[in-house]
Amino acid sequence: MTEHHLEVRPRSRHDWVVSYEGDPTPLSEHATQTEAVAAARNWARQFGERVIHVHELDAEIRTVAVEPDFRAPSAADVKGPSVEPPP
Repeated sequence: MTEHHLEVRPRSRHDWVVSYEGDPTPLSEHATQTEAVAAARNWARQFGERVIHVHELDAEIRTVAVEPDFRAPSAADVKGPSVEPPP
């Protein structure tokens, strides 16, 4: 899981985008919120994300939990196990 969350944001009532939080470049664009949330769930599952923030037209934000298809690598996976020096 990365430090950023996926978001679904409205540009208008009939234009919704899926992107990473703070990234102006959309991953995808959709005509309805339902389509955008479904696409965001697919992105989340593929990339190991667990949370999607859905921005509503009334400025409310709801959080959708997702069970990813795999666990994204963490720093421990990349660095390997820690080893204690001998006494």
